[in-house]
Amino acid sequence: MEIDLENTETEKEEAPKPKKRKKLIIPWKLLALYILPAAVVFIIFIVMHNSLVQPPLSREEIMALMKDKNEEAHSEGNSDKEIDPAKTTDEEIQQGSDIPFIGPQHYYQSFTGALATDLKNDSGILTIEIAVSVFMGKLNADAYFESFKTFEPALRSSILALMRTKTKEQLDTNQGKEALKLEILETINNELVKLGAKPEIKTVQLTKLLLI
Repeated sequence: MEIDLENTETEKEEAPKPKKRKKLIIPWKLLALYILPAAVVFIIFIVMHNSLVQPPLSREEIMALMKDKNEEAHSEGNSDKEIDPAKTTDEEIQQGSDIPFIGPQHYYQSFTGALATDLKNDSGILTIEIAVSVFMGKLNADAYFESFKTFEPALRSSILALMRTKTKEQLDTNQGKEALKLEILETINNELVKLGAKPEIKTVQLTKLLLI
């Protein structure tokens, strides 16, 4: 009986003690070191985005803007008519823009090859190269110059006839050259009218002039 009690006591003493649970330690300082900068950057991004980036316009706002633009264009057109009532509807259409919100511009076209002839009284030889311009939208200008090429032979003949009326003394000065440009412009538009085309040429540039 005593032996049994001793064995029982020995077994109780030798029984393993229960393990203590480890406490979970959260490194708050380390977490704050990583999280706080990211949070600050995120907040700054939100504030800057809201202050700088505007939300897209709604359909109603877009329609209102388009209406305002149309009213401004209409009022400007009416004021132009009051200032210069001689303008016709056809001229306004030709000088209108083909692209929304882009106005008419000067577009240039060069004559094919140079024009050369003797001057009046055999006073010299004049050689010139010409570029003409129109003032209208891009698509209208392209279409106009496409048809303009068909009239170029007749225009060259008229310009050469004009050049033969000049003397070397007349063309030696800058005033003489400017006068020649204006006369060529008038000659071209007059010839276009005779040929049944619209006289839309606005300027003439002498890209090359050789007087000998």
